[in-house]
Amino acid sequence: MDRRKFLKTSLSTLVFANLPKISFSQSNPDIVVIGAGSAGLSATAELIQKGVSVLCIEAMNRTGGRCYSDTSTFGIPIDIGGHWLHGFSENQLAKFGKKHKDKFKIYPENAPSIVYDGKRKVEANELWRIYKELKKIRYTNRTDVPFITLVPEKIKKNSWFDTAAKMVGDARDLDNFSSYDDNVNWYDPGSGDGLCREGYGTLLAYYRKDVPVKLNTIVSEIKWGGKGVQIVTNKGTINSKACIITTSIGVLKAEKIKFSPPLPARKIKALDGISMTYSNRVLMQLKKKFYKSKKIKNDTWFNTKCNSNGVRSPQTYYGSLKMGGSDVSLFGISGQFAKDLGEEGDEATIDFILNDLKSTFGSKFYKKYFIKAKSIAWSKNPFTFGSYTGAIPGKANNLRRELRMPVGDKIFFAGEATALAFSTVHGADRSGKRAATEAYISPALG
Repeated sequence: MDRRKFLKTSLSTLVFANLPKISFSQSNPDIVVIGAGSAGLSATAELIQKGVSVLCIEAMNRTGGRCYSDTSTFGIPIDIGGHWLHGFSENQLAKFGKKHKDKFKIYPENAPSIVYDGKRKVEANELWRIYKELKKIRYTNRTDVPFITLVPEKIKKNSWFDTAAKMVGDARDLDNFSSYDDNVNWYDPGSGDGLCREGYGTLLAYYRKDVPVKLNTIVSEIKWGGKGVQIVTNKGTINSKACIITTSIGVLKAEKIKFSPPLPARKIKALDGISMTYSNRVLMQLKKKFYKSKKIKNDTWFNTKCNSNGVRSPQTYYGSLKMGGSDVSLFGISGQFAKDLGEEGDEATIDFILNDLKSTFGSKFYKKYFIKAKSIAWSKNPFTFGSYTGAIPGKANNLRRELRMPVGDKIFFAGEATALAFSTVHGADRSGKRAATEAYISPALG
């Protein structure tokens, strides 16, 4: 059965997994979980299993946070956020999906890569050489400095450097990237990457389909100076013994939630040492004859040569063509360039990708192959203010550990920023379970 037929038969049931069960019954729960992304759903599920009175609230009108599959734009589930199942060999969501073979196709990522230099498809041996040099620096460095300062001048002057820089920087420009964060703060038992044909967001939603969530509930203040915790929201104040915060670090840094009294200086210092990455996307539906004419296989990596003449944020992107065998391709734009382009609006972002595709595949690309596109600017999303976290160079030491630390035995923290496998969906899921366990054994619950 091909992908479209499979999804047509299964989508009608899976799509309802994206619609959480709503519970308004608990006005004074023992614990309030703030945020219904991967971490919040995990924390809530763990507390329910332990028999704790818990209420999960979410500011958006849906669950999933930054891992969500859009089903309306293209008629099939397409990830607008988390897409790759990192740490694939030990990823608990991947294992869950494999157990439900009737609903999900989970597979390791082993797709080919194609590179174009202008209109020429090339082997790009020089690109891969530069990329390997940069990766070697990334995974051997233990110095908390801007990555760009570690790169030899000879590599910086190579015509493929800008392309390789965006491939190795993990959605950060190299002057704002500390490989110390990866090499010292990161831990994950799994290896490799995988994919879910029905979408990572769809998988997460089904994985947590039984977790009740109160949507459209925006927290403005957390009062924790007296007995218990008072969560002030647009729907009233919720009294609880403790709370677990799983919101984006971008939201906390923007001070969208007031803390009374303020958070301790150590926590503020940790927040100051981290920032959100900008990894915006264009999802584009193309006619099948495009993929056929270029002999493109499923989930093919795609790069075009970029030479931005040494600017700090090269104006380029990566592609994942023919996602899961569909006619939709993903194009990712990162760094400050992504933020700046996102500020110009969806049309400007889509045009940037289209114009480069025209330069690569001919001026008639739009007329011959284009169907429609959708732009996702996580940098502008008021519920995230970015995609995922990265340490600011010079401030990565003990950063992640401090972000995990509870405050006053009442406020606990989870989410991708606090995870050992940070910046991942499965890492966020594990962090939710960890925070739930900490809250459960805390003095706050008696």
